[in-house]
Formats: sequence, structure tokens, C-alpha cells
Amino acid sequence: MVMFSIQAKADEYHHQLKETKLFGYFHDYSSGGPNATDFPVVGLPGRLWRYDQFGTLYVFDDPLTEGPEPTSPKLGRFQATTVTVSLDGQNVHTSGSVVFTNEAYNGSTIQILGVTNQFNFIGEYAVTSGTGKFRYASGFVTTETLFFDPTPSISYVLLRLNVTIRHY
Repeated sequence: MVMFSIQAKADEYHHQLKETKLFGYFHDYSSGGPNATDFPVVGLPGRLWRYDQFGTLYVFDDPLTEGPEPTSPKLGRFQATTVTVSLDGQNVHTSGSVVFTNEAYNGSTIQILGVTNQFNFIGEYAVTSGTGKFRYASGFVTTETLFFDPTPSISYVLLRLNVTIRHY
């Protein structure tokens, strides 16, 4: 029989729990062209792989910026998977990471998880963890759809990301 013993020092972390509020804008391009940042990768056989089709799985690598303009200073990337989980095509399950590349939080991440109605202008997700400056993060994220153009040749969505987390 193997036994494990873990000893933690009571004073190992001298840091107090902090609350941080962050916001940024992520830009989603799904036109399928050279600048696309999301792609459907799998779906139900015999059906179109669309964002509103049950069972369709997308991968994302969207830029996250300080302001709503695509040319605004970069904060990082939103890298995620989302799958349409409701038969009516409304609800999506998202699992992803905000990966920071800016000077203040470079290398830190925030992990996001949850189900939301993708046709609502506001969505809410749980923050399940974090790394780097956001180690042991917990909290929530809301997204606000500011612009949506479903035109197949453009297919652009602009969302504001609002993050409230507690971390060490």
C-alpha cells in the first residue's frame, strides 16, 4: 500500500485574495477567408456545420484588444472551443482561455467555462481557474454583443468581454 503525505506550510502564501475587474473586446471573423479566426471542425453527418446547428463544434483564436477597433492595442487572444448543445440551436457550451500577451499580464491566463444562449446580447460564463498573475482565479465573465454581421462574405462579431475574478 502506497501512502502519500502532503505537508503545506501555513505561511506559504503571504498574499491576500484580490479582486480584479478587466474588460476588452474580442473580434471574431468566421468568413472562411485568410483572416478567419474561427472554424467549424466537426458536426453531425449529413447536416450543415453551422453555429446554429446542434452538434457543430467550432474552434476559436480571436484577438482581444483594449478598444473596440481591430487596430486597438492587443491584450491577448481568446482561444476556445464551442459546441451547439441544444436541439433548437440556441445554446452553446464554451470552454476556453483568455491568453494574455500584453505587458501587464503576459503569460497569464483565465479559464472560462459555461453554457449560454448564443442569440442573447449578453452571455455569462464561469471563471474556473487561472495561471500566472491570476493563479487560483474564480469568478465570472459576461460578454456583450456590440456588432454582428452574419453576411457569409464578412461574418464578423464584436464582443465586449467583462471579467470579475478573485485570485492571489
